[in-house]
Amino acid sequence: MAFTVDIHAKVHLPTVPIRDLPNAKDAFIGIYDDIQQVLLDDSTKHLGLDDNRRSYLKKMMDVTCTGGKYNRGITVVEVAMALAEGHAEAVTIQRQAAVLGWAIEFMQAHFLVEDDIMDSSITRRGKPCWYRHPGVTVQCAINDGLIVLAWCTKMIQHFLAGHPHLLEILTLFHRVDQQTTMGQLYDVTSMFDSAKLDPDQKQPTTTDYKEFTLEHYNNIVRFKTAYYTYHLPMLLGLAVTGTLRTIPSDKLEALAVLMGEYFQIQDDFLDCFGEPERIGKIGTDIQDVKCSWLAVTFLAHATPQQTQVFKDNYGQHDDAKIATIKKLYKEAKLEEIFAKYEDEVVVGVNKQLEDIARYNAAFSKSILSLWNRTFKRTF
Repeated sequence: MAFTVDIHAKVHLPTVPIRDLPNAKDAFIGIYDDIQQVLLDDSTKHLGLDDNRRSYLKKMMDVTCTGGKYNRGITVVEVAMALAEGHAEAVTIQRQAAVLGWAIEFMQAHFLVEDDIMDSSITRRGKPCWYRHPGVTVQCAINDGLIVLAWCTKMIQHFLAGHPHLLEILTLFHRVDQQTTMGQLYDVTSMFDSAKLDPDQKQPTTTDYKEFTLEHYNNIVRFKTAYYTYHLPMLLGLAVTGTLRTIPSDKLEALAVLMGEYFQIQDDFLDCFGEPERIGKIGTDIQDVKCSWLAVTFLAHATPQQTQVFKDNYGQHDDAKIATIKKLYKEAKLEEIFAKYEDEVVVGVNKQLEDIARYNAAFSKSILSLWNRTFKRTF
């Protein structure tokens, strides 16, 4: 019989102290092997997976889905643990939250596999991108990314079978998947003038950077990053504990978007100014003609002469031209502008967390842990 999660129910049940359970990271990592076994066994039993392809998929899963910081996945567990404190089924809730955390991590792995191909990236998490592995073709890598995405639904359906909010959880998950792909559309078309965007007409790379505006950039960030990195972990942590409606949806979304915007702006900054050995990848935003925070902020304040130098050097795989762009960024004091922006974000996040605490103090406290892992990260 399905259990009903309601941490506010006035029912006297034996409780499981949350402190006796593993910490959130241990709980999250600890279920990976179970998830992998279920996914591979299901494909073997129902999809005719042979031993050779099973071995390939196991390696693919290990390489593409593990090795990250796991902030998204751990957040789901942290939120659920905070809200399930003292609940009789705390262990079950924690385990299901860990599965949902991995579903987000798998979705991210899907996006990264495909994104690395789109951007012709070299490394990911300190290793060659999946499509650059010696025994992996680009065609296989594209399909591998799709397999990883399909696994997300499978693991949720298996481990949360009978959960009273299963349909709602799947709906949330797939809605955010759609939002993220829309953000990717904004990203990969940002180098074109959208007024002239036509699938039947070849579009040259832009020379006027008309779409390189803060408004367009915010659309990229909101849909491509904020929803799946911050909003979805928050939503799933609440949904798995049956407490989704304890916080006004607009306040939850505003907090997630603010934190997500900061995360992506920070990522853009590190792509240019971070050390590859620390951030785990070689930055390619400049040569990939990315509509990054650095680019749109620079162009918003540049003189006509500086703008022309930018246009002459941006988006080219030439070390000298890349160095010229970085010099422009330094001369424009973008590092100082970023530091000032960070200070403003801290004030905004703290204010919103205090506001949300009036509705759900346990949730607000759990999100503070996520914010502490995000703020001023160097990798």
